Amino acid sequence: MLRYTEGKMASAEIFRLALQRMTDLGCSFTPIHYAVIYEDVSGVNPGLSESLDDLTKSGHPLKDSEIEKLFLSFIAPEYVLPLNDHSDSLTKEIQNVLESLSRSTKLTKHEVERVKTGMESYGATLRKNHLDDQELKAIVDRILRDTVSLRDSSASLSNDLTESQKKIDVLQKELRTTRAEALIDPLTELLNRRGLKAKIDELLVQGRHSGEEMTILMLDIDHFKGINDTHGHMVGDKAIMAVSKILKMNVRRMDMAARVGGEEFALLLPGLFADEGFQTAEKIRKAVEKAEIMNVTKHQKIGVMTISIGIDSGPFDARWEQMMEKADKALYVSKKEGRNRTTVFRE
Repeated sequence: MLRYTEGKMASAEIFRLALQRMTDLGCSFTPIHYAVIYEDVSGVNPGLSESLDDLTKSGHPLKDSEIEKLFLSFIAPEYVLPLNDHSDSLTKEIQNVLESLSRSTKLTKHEVERVKTGMESYGATLRKNHLDDQELKAIVDRILRDTVSLRDSSASLSNDLTESQKKIDVLQKELRTTRAEALIDPLTELLNRRGLKAKIDELLVQGRHSGEEMTILMLDIDHFKGINDTHGHMVGDKAIMAVSKILKMNVRRMDMAARVGGEEFALLLPGLFADEGFQTAEKIRKAVEKAEIMNVTKHQKIGVMTISIGIDSGPFDARWEQMMEKADKALYVSKKEGRNRTTVFRE
């Protein structure tokens, strides 16, 4: 469903109002922050607007974390609806399997009870004296029919169980794949923001790296809008993919790399102090600077691509999001001081 249906004139006015409101509220000019403010001023999200008004009543500048919570609460769910729909479909398929098994089990149970009652009746009849050959033959025939019926019923249940197991195995695989896709950025195959949070929450629950020194890098492609505007979105995607590949080549197995925005990435480095994280950041920054991106349609290189990086470090615990905010502030300093550089956060 299309969320934004305004025409060109109305869209331009909303854009102007959104920029003015972002300036008034002291928001960072990021895609997530813009999305929140755009939905507020356009009036398409009353729940968001009400929550935003509550946050701004005090007159204090909005925190990045507050805006991101609004995004996750009121906007992000719109983008995971297809995932929810698929999960609903999987749930219905599982219910169908269970209902089929239930029916087969009930039929077999009913047949077992019927045969059991029949056998008891046949036994009582056999205990009587003076049964002629015809009566005896009739009892044997009924026992044979019931035995065959019970065998067929049991075989049918066994087949149903086997088929159901195959279906459940397929459903489990689909569910794992769906969950994985929900946590992975499809363009870069890095974690997305949701996947990064899920991974970190998992580590915290397991107690892995708990209290250990952790360095966080926030990276952003410099002048990315210019790349898109000049060469098109396909080349812009190539630039994003190039940076993601460089990240993969320069991280350890325990590190966590994620694409957290359009051209913004996060890198979490367990066990590294700020100076070691700085060395890793510089290695990545220089590798990006040497990367060559081709505009295939024009048969030309797009020129030098650079990134800016912000760093923060500290003990790994539930306050990791605050570290990301500090690294993001350090990234802003790198941008402000000329880009293509790494800045360590200082209070």
